[in-house]
Amino acid sequence: MPDKNIEKLQYETYLKMIKNSIGTKLFNSLIVKFKNSGKIQDVCRNGQLSCATFVSSILYLNNYIDRPHATVETTREKMIEAGRKKVLKNNFKFGDVVIWEEMKFGKNTNKHIGFVLNKKQAVSTDWRKKKVTKHHITYGVINNKPKRKIIEVYRIK
Repeated sequence: MPDKNIEKLQYETYLKMIKNSIGTKLFNSLIVKFKNSGKIQDVCRNGQLSCATFVSSILYLNNYIDRPHATVETTREKMIEAGRKKVLKNNFKFGDVVIWEEMKFGKNTNKHIGFVLNKKQAVSTDWRKKKVTKHHITYGVINNKPKRKIIEVYRIK
């Protein structure tokens, strides 16, 4: 029986989950079975493509979207469906979801998704380290230009 004297602070819990996720490998895998072939596969490739699974899982655990997803585009669509609003790229705050431009990684070109920590730092998965890491909001700056350009930012609350 729930205690009527306790109120869960959902947004505060969400923010704490983002901070506490740094260093985890929890979101590295999403195992699926293809119905037409019966093939079983880790669509996150053991952490190489796990950014959307990480972000969508945190959003899902806090009732901000319907379920975890494996792609940046589906995660973005589900945030919009759930009423999450786009904010100006220079007006972000802790807890906002940030989407970075597409970049080539081996044979694939992928967007990337993570969370804003503050105006200079973000949290997302690192495909090399295969875990959630804290890093510069644009992965650094070269010749006064971001290494990885932010294309969209969504406010959760």
